[in-house]
Parts: sequence; structure tokens; C-alpha cells
Amino acid sequence: MGRSLAFLLPALLLAATVESLLTVRPDCQESCGGVDIPYPFGIGAGCFRPGFEITCLNNTMPVLPASTGVVRVLTLLVMPRPEARVMLPVSWTCYNSAGNTTAVSLDGRVNFNKDNVYRISNTHNQLFVLGCNTFVYTMSWCTAHCNDPLSAMYTLYSGCTTYCNDSRSAQDGACAGVGCCHVDIPPGIGDNLMKFDTWSRVGKEFSPCDYAFIVEKGSYTFRAADLHMEKHTRLPLRLDWAIRDSNVNSTASLSCAQLSQGNSTSCVSDHSECVDSTNGPGYVCNCTKGYEGNPYLPHGCTSKLPLHL
Repeated sequence: MGRSLAFLLPALLLAATVESLLTVRPDCQESCGGVDIPYPFGIGAGCFRPGFEITCLNNTMPVLPASTGVVRVLTLLVMPRPEARVMLPVSWTCYNSAGNTTAVSLDGRVNFNKDNVYRISNTHNQLFVLGCNTFVYTMSWCTAHCNDPLSAMYTLYSGCTTYCNDSRSAQDGACAGVGCCHVDIPPGIGDNLMKFDTWSRVGKEFSPCDYAFIVEKGSYTFRAADLHMEKHTRLPLRLDWAIRDSNVNSTASLSCAQLSQGNSTSCVSDHSECVDSTNGPGYVCNCTKGYEGNPYLPHGCTSKLPLHL
């Protein structure tokens, strides 16, 4: 009996391991550049749910498409919380002493809403503004005059103001308005259009540029030297995702209550459940208590209880 158990245990463990690896659709690429690609994300036709396509550039770097470019992916999570961690460049504007703009880069401005999947996480990110005598705010969800940047109206705004007396004002690690400010962002942001305003640049040659970026909490600490930040700096950002209506202006995405009334659901695994999104409309799927894995795949949720033999 002892020898039979000795042979049986490795087989059981192997079966459990194989089951736990069920995270992608059959015949689909499992990873790119060391990043796992779990369904509903996927690479190639038939491997992803609409809105969750990932491109594997040069077979080494995963990116998610956005309406204003491509965004490098660091991690993709289905559980315990639906999340994508990505890298975004910093936005910046430079001025002369008269306050006239001399150079600008809004590469950090990204619209994730082509398929209405992503929201910038309000619980895991903050907006930072660096510079002197500047006010920067981010805007999301244009509602009127969207083709006219000067008169466009948006639903969500968040911003802060920085100032400096001289080149010694800003201090490393301090970000309360002198050379640096930061502020929480509201839920529901699906893009990060940045607007820079400035005043009185006379005597501010020590800080010729202003910078703005939304960044993962804990991933950035201000340094006075960052008033001359490298223009190609990229920083991590965390995105929430959910199953939503594809219309970016819609708030009518299916909720779990509506799904329970006979609508189809993406929670196809046994031992899975529907959970309403906490950041914008829509829903996500979880494995029920005692199970783990991928609830978006048939038989994707497996028991995490220890084997008792």
C-alpha cells in the first residue's frame, strides 16, 4: 500500500499542476518576453476576447493597442484582481523666460478606450506634477466640443499646482507644492489627456520644463534633480479592466444582476462567479472560495485545497 501511494502521489501532483496551468486557450501563445498572457488576453486571432488583444513585438515585448499608440505591458492579471501593469512616458512642456512654449511632448497622453476595456486605477495610481509656477490637470471623457482643444468639455478632472521661489526651494523627497505636487485621481478615468498652464517664468531658468505623469503609488519619489528630468523617462501605471459595453460613452454595460436574468456571461468555468466592476461599468469573473485559476476558461477554476490521502 505504501509503494502504491508513493507512485500515486506524483501523478496526482502532476495532474494538479497541469490543471493549474490552464490560463490560455488551446493552441494560443502563453507568454511574450517573459510576461504571461492569460485569457481573456491573447496574442493572435481567436486567442483573445474583443478588447483584450496583446501584440508581441519582435517576439520579445508585449504591448496593448491604444488609440494614441502602443503601451508596453509589464504584467497581466486575472486574479486576485483584474489588472494590467504597463509603462507610460512622461508628458512635458518647456518654456523660455517670457513663458512662451519652446518644446512639448504629450507622449504620456494615452486613450485606452478604443474597446472600452481599461480604466486607470484610482486606488493604485497618483498624478504627479513637477516644475515651477505651473498648474497641470488631466481630463477624461470628452462630452462637448471634442474637436476643439480650447473649448472641449470633459466629465472628469484632476490636477495640482507647483511653485518655486528659487533653485534651492525644491527638496528631495518633498512633494507638497514646492517644485512637486501630487494628487489622487477619481475613479472612471479611461485616458489621461494632460493640460499645462503656467505663469511668470521670469527668473525660473533653473526649471525650464514642467512634467506631468500618472504613476503607480510607491514607484516614484521626487528628487530636486527631476526638475531636469530625462525627457524619455517611462514610469509604471496600473490599469483596472472589466468586461464592458464596447461603446466608450456607454454606462449601460451589463451588470451581474442583468446577467443573472438570462444574458450570456464570460464566467464559463465551473466554480466561477460574476462580480461587478469597482471602477466603471461592467463586470469581472472570479473563482469561488476555495478555488483558483482562470474563470474565463472552461474548467479554469481548480481547487486550492491540499490533497488528503
